[in-house]
Amino acid sequence: MRAIIIDDEKKGREILKSLIETYCKEVEIIAQASNADEGYEMIQKHEPDVVFLDVEMPSGDGFSLLERFDEITFQIIFTTAFDDYAIKAIKFHALDYLLKPIDI
Repeated sequence: MRAIIIDDEKKGREILKSLIETYCKEVEIIAQASNADEGYEMIQKHEPDVVFLDVEMPSGDGFSLLERFDEITFQIIFTTAFDDYAIKAIKFHALDYLLKPIDI
């Protein structure tokens, strides 16, 4: 399974990547992005199976990033410090909703 991590916090990306590499051997991190615009480009370029997506980021939130796609062809796992976006995440058919700090 090919995955992309989109999160404005470098430390958050590194921790999540480490957890995935340790506990989810079938998942390959193929790209990372630090904002919504960069994330959009990475998704277009790499066509991932799953995207680990932060909600609040510079240059647009995770939801505005998803709205840019005519069709979402990948699974979405939201990774955020805010629990009040869960209902909105469900509307985007999120596979999961992980609250930061992520704990295995």
